[in-house]
Parts: sequence; C-alpha cells; structure tokens
Amino acid sequence: MSKKRKRQKQLPQKNYSTIPEHKRQGKKLIPPLREIFEKDEPGASWLNERLPEMLWAILLVTHLPREYAINVFRQVAVYIEKLPKDDQFDDVTHTGLANLSPEHLDDVLSIITAQQEQKEVLVPLLLLDGLPGQEAWIKTLNADNIEDDWSPFMVAVERTIDHQTQESTDCRWLKVLCQLVAGKLRIGFENREDSEQRAKEILYYPDYGNLSRIESFIRATEIMSSSQSEWSAKFWDECLTKTPCLLPDANIIKGKLVMGTTAERLGEVYNLLIEHTHKTRATSGVDARHDTVFGMGLYCLGLLQELLRVGNCYSISARTTLRTIAECNITLAYLAKKDDAELWRSYRAYGSGRAKLALLKLNESDDKPSYVDAQTLERIANEDKWQELVDIDFSHWDKTDLRKMSIEANIKDVYDRFYDWTSTFTHGHWGAIRDAVFDTCHNPLHRLHRIPRQSVRTLPDVVPDTCQLVDKILEIVSQLYPEFPHRITLE
Repeated sequence: MSKKRKRQKQLPQKNYSTIPEHKRQGKKLIPPLREIFEKDEPGASWLNERLPEMLWAILLVTHLPREYAINVFRQVAVYIEKLPKDDQFDDVTHTGLANLSPEHLDDVLSIITAQQEQKEVLVPLLLLDGLPGQEAWIKTLNADNIEDDWSPFMVAVERTIDHQTQESTDCRWLKVLCQLVAGKLRIGFENREDSEQRAKEILYYPDYGNLSRIESFIRATEIMSSSQSEWSAKFWDECLTKTPCLLPDANIIKGKLVMGTTAERLGEVYNLLIEHTHKTRATSGVDARHDTVFGMGLYCLGLLQELLRVGNCYSISARTTLRTIAECNITLAYLAKKDDAELWRSYRAYGSGRAKLALLKLNESDDKPSYVDAQTLERIANEDKWQELVDIDFSHWDKTDLRKMSIEANIKDVYDRFYDWTSTFTHGHWGAIRDAVFDTCHNPLHRLHRIPRQSVRTLPDVVPDTCQLVDKILEIVSQLYPEFPHRITLE
C-alpha cells in the first residue's frame, strides 16, 4: 500500500487533457470541458470578458500585499451580509457596482478606498473613459493630478491574464464569496456536512481546508455565474488605442546543439548509394522494387543536401521537406514489410498515373506554369508503358492512408513525431502561419495579440531529425539489398 501511494505522489501534474481523454465525434476529438462550456457561451472567457470587470480588485491584489487585499475583499462581503435581505447584492463587478443605488455604491467604494494606499493603487481607473460608475469613482478617489501612466494596468493584467494564477483566483473567490453571503449561491452536496465544509472553505479562504480543492471549486463556480459584458469590450478597445504595442526581444532559437551531418559526409554516402544501386541491379527492364528502394533513398539524400545550404534548415520550407522525408520513410517501411511484387508495381503505377494527369491538365491550360515542363511529364507518364494504357487513380495506391501504413509497418512513432505538425506548414494551416510570421505583443493590455514580424521567424533546425529519418531509410535499403552499412549521422 505504501509503495502505491509513493508512485501516485511521483506522477507529474498536468493542466491539459490527454488524447485518450478526448471524446471522438466523427472526425473531431472533443476535449472533456467542451461538453460543459460551449465555445460561445456568454462570459466564458476570463481574459476577454471577466477580467476587465474585476479591475478594481485586480489592482488591489497585484499592487498591495495579498493579505491586505483579501482583507478588503472580505470587508466588502461583510457589508453585503449585514444589509437587509432585500438590499443584498452579489455582483461586485464594475458594471454590477454601477447598477447599485447611490447609497450602496458610495458605501462599497468607501470600503474599497478606505486607506490612502488603496486610493493610490486605484487612481489609474480614472484613466478609463468608459468606466462604469465613473462619476462615483472620481468623487471617491478625489485625485487632483492623474498621470497618463498605464503601467499599473500592465502589471495587474500581466499577473491575472491567466485565469488560474493566484491573483486571478483571489478575485474570482471574491465574486463567489459575495454570492454565498448574499444567498445567491447554494452548495448542494448530498451530505449536509460536506456542504457546510465547502461553505466554510469559501468563507475562510485561504486559511482553511484543502486549498487546492477549494481553488478548483472557486474557479469552476465563478465561471458558471458569469455573463457577457459590454464594458469589457470597451476597455480592451481603449487599451489598444491608448497604449503602444511592445515588441519582444529578438526571437532566437536556443537549445542543446544536436549533431546532424556535414555536406562532405552526405556527398560520400550519396555516391556510395549510387555504387550499391549498380551492384544490386539485376535487369535493365522495369524493376519496381529496386527502383523504388534506391530512388527513395537518393531522393531523400537529395532533399537533405538542400537543407544543408546556408539557412535552409531553419526555414518554413524545411518543415515541408521534413514531412516529405517522414512520408518516404513510412512508405518505404510499409512496402518493405509487405514486400509484395504487386504492391511495388502499384506504387510505381500510381506515380505514372499522377504524371499523366498533370500532363493532360498542362496541355489543356493556356497559362503554362514555370516549375515543370511537358516533356518531363510525358517521359514519366510513358516510361513503363504507353500512357493510353496508364490508369489515373484518384485514391491511395494501396487504398489506405499514411497513418494506417505507419501502424502496419510498426513505425507509428515516426508518424506521431514528424507528420502532424509539419503538415500544417505544407498546407498553410493557421498554426504554421502563426508560428512563422507573427509575434506576440508584450503589452498585456493588448491581450497578447499578434503582430507581424519584420522578417520570418528563425525556426528550429530540422537537420538532426532529417538525418535520423534518412538513416532509417538507408537501414531499410540495407535490409532489402545487403550490405549497405553507411549512415549519414555524425556522432
């Protein structure tokens, strides 16, 4: 039993759902929380909608000692609890306070600004043109000179931009506490003792009970009672207008240097593979197996040669090259595992059919592209047999897909590691675009929005991974046509 407890303590904590924890719906994987919180549910976003509504509390908890700020929050809750039942309220957001009667609003603001240090921390609120209840705040804070200094907001938002930080949780606790004391929150456990225990944990937060458990309860409860805010959108628009974007430092990839290969070594292996091609050739006729094995090896070595040109290995196109080599590795491993003559021919015939299709489309086009010529396509389409006898197959050459092939060939790890993310660069999906040409603005008042980079980001080096894949391909070459012991990776 003790060993079991020890193993449980060593398990790493995570704040994300694993792939098996997602629910499959058709061709989508749905995370567990999506079933609880819909994407467009009003108020669901802490950053976009709920954070601005709690700015007064956020300023206090980020610029004053935590115990001091929490004591102020508790005084607000005590005031609400002591009100006659019909006068009690639970909404302490900026919009909620602005909707109170003048008497209650003045009372709450007098608690929030009771001491001079509290007033000094809250004065930046007067910079906001559209602040709900602005006149009452101006009257209470009574500030003569207001500096046009947005840095207090920047600090406060930076520390609460994540909905799970300590400061964010403290402000969310305030909202839950006020709901509880106003009788708007019912804690409904089957066991009455459990309900009373949870109520005590909220009332005496953060000094009572299981803090980790109660913080999770606070965050889950606070979001359920949130609503959409008009003021929040105005706040973010005003911040964007009145404060500048802040560029990050130079984006330089840092990490452990991993050895790949050299142009000299690559050229040496390339020539050795050509020699081995000649040594193992058995016919001058069509040999789909031999041509595919050595052709794929030389093709991937050629791709790697291009990557070794200055700067190429850090480029956007390098990710596409890595994807291509991963696909070649999976395809060759699958063909080698099956090692069926008809399958080798099917792979080759499929390629001839695609060349024929491209040729026919090219001949019908008035605007000829520059990257290919008709003679090349015609030669490939007619190489094995007359193109009029060549089928055009729009499905996969083995009626399967790359993922299934990787499983069949026992190299699913190659697919998982190298295919999905590189495919986003090949297809120009948003993730690749975001990674390459946008930076994150370092002004927290801009909600970590995206700003274009002055130049494309220097991406991580693909050469070590590419060398690993090419060596796997060369290993398959050696298995099918022994002996070829040469590899390109330098230790």
